[in-house]
Amino acid sequence: MGVVALAFVAACGSSGSSGGGGGNTLPTQGRVNTTSSNVNSINSGTAKQGGRLDYTIEKNIQDWNLNTVNGNTFDTGVVLNVVYPQVWIPNPDTSTLTLNTDLTPSVTQTSTSPQTIVYKINPNAVWSDGKPIDVNDFIYAWKTQNGKDCPACSIASTTGYDQIQSITGADNGKTVTVVFSKPFSDWKALFGAGYGLLPAHLCQCGDMTNKTTLAKSFNTTLDKSAPKFSGGPYVISKFQDNTAVTLVPNPKWYGKKPPLDQLVFHIITDSTQEPTALANKEVQAIYPQPQVDLVRQVENIANVRYQLDLGLTWEHFDLNLHNPALGQNPAGNALRKALFTAVNVQQIIAKTVGQFDPDVKQLNNRMLMPQQQGYQDNVSEFGYGKGNIDAAKKILTDAGYKNVGTTGLTNASGKKIPTLTMRYTVGNTIRKNECLLFKDAASKLGVNVSVQTTDDLGASLGHTAGKDYDIIVFAWVGAPFFSANRDIYVTPKGGAGGNNFGGYSNATVDQNLYASIQELDHNKLLGELNAADKQISADAYTLPLYQKPTFLAYYNNIVNLRDNATNVGPSYNAGTWGFA
Repeated sequence: MGVVALAFVAACGSSGSSGGGGGNTLPTQGRVNTTSSNVNSINSGTAKQGGRLDYTIEKNIQDWNLNTVNGNTFDTGVVLNVVYPQVWIPNPDTSTLTLNTDLTPSVTQTSTSPQTIVYKINPNAVWSDGKPIDVNDFIYAWKTQNGKDCPACSIASTTGYDQIQSITGADNGKTVTVVFSKPFSDWKALFGAGYGLLPAHLCQCGDMTNKTTLAKSFNTTLDKSAPKFSGGPYVISKFQDNTAVTLVPNPKWYGKKPPLDQLVFHIITDSTQEPTALANKEVQAIYPQPQVDLVRQVENIANVRYQLDLGLTWEHFDLNLHNPALGQNPAGNALRKALFTAVNVQQIIAKTVGQFDPDVKQLNNRMLMPQQQGYQDNVSEFGYGKGNIDAAKKILTDAGYKNVGTTGLTNASGKKIPTLTMRYTVGNTIRKNECLLFKDAASKLGVNVSVQTTDDLGASLGHTAGKDYDIIVFAWVGAPFFSANRDIYVTPKGGAGGNNFGGYSNATVDQNLYASIQELDHNKLLGELNAADKQISADAYTLPLYQKPTFLAYYNNIVNLRDNATNVGPSYNAGTWGFA
């Protein structure tokens, strides 16, 4: 996202085992090798009390509600992992979850018919204003994200919440009983797992039946305003727009006191500047998208260690089907297929991430990563990503396009193909190169592509005027859940499809993905996902590029900081970070 990659928080992951390190041919004096046995515990240690740790994020934060379309970004989540409480937390192995026992010491599925989950909230769990964390916060999450009680809520996803029938409280609101109307296989994805709970009492929504009040609270309370509340180990003390977010220990935190006096997230949108900041000790840890020069710079910084891993994050090109030239009509279908046929994914890899990780290969599935059970190639049979210009031209010619390969390209109706705007996040050299290679391939068909940056990926994906796109490159940052695929690809209707930014619609895909989130038979579930994925390929909506390497570098006196190549990122356990 990236997931939302973006890097986006919105997930496109699933259960499976991690592939561990990504493999590279660079010198490795600072590299920390991870294995399946140590990936969740590497760099563990006892942190002394006190100190300030400075870390980097690569995008400014403009919407602080992780559950909205615009706020659902990876960098926002990295900061808020230690602010918004979460029931379950994805682990670095990319396949397992840890129950946040500080918040909920016990979570139990007490029935499968109807599916019923009982959450026991820590009696001492409170928000930073002293108000209890209780059933009302669970109800607020449900009502604002189920697509029914708050249709105007700008939600990133309804998945799972739209299958809840009721939420009731007992024991002064500290026991929460959730009953589902239909089975939901990924029920642990709810109320956290990278997204977090918000305090219901701040919205002043009363009994939460007023749709207007709910929408106003959900859409605007955290829009451009950093939260003054916290239910986690840290609370935000200062936000400097486009500069930094400073956090200090939450005085009302009900768990073990975090070691650091200050945790500062510096906003450095130009990743090439991150090694310099690390070398100068302006920051002590960085998490940039790796590129060969950047990795070599880090190699030469004394006392710095790094992890280079492959997880659930994957790079891709997306098309905006709201543009009639790219829409789901005969002419648009042909143009999309031709563009994906003309682009050369292996060339893109060789000139970007392949420079430091020769093991990176073209990704041919949107639902599963190569190390996961059920992965299969659902792309190659359509000829996408092979750089076959002649085949791409034939697709256009057969569809009635004229002047193919020239600047006078028109469709069968004689309408000239407009210049297409392609965006990437500002300061990301790898994505700039990916866009330029796409532009070059498109030009050979007669399609002019204008490559532009965006300083707000969420706004671009939300089609904000002046930041909108026709083609965009970003990465979904996956979580260990299958269900997140639904709202990326199902037909947008009501609240569903919050992450289907390009407006894609296919009834067969809808059927497959809706069936998958209710399917408790694992093999059948994988079959539904692959059937949907093959149809998305046939429709040429998105083009997977590659499984994206992650790169975490930090000074060797820091303990408990480690990579987590899921939607939560390394800050999943930032409440334990400190200095040895």
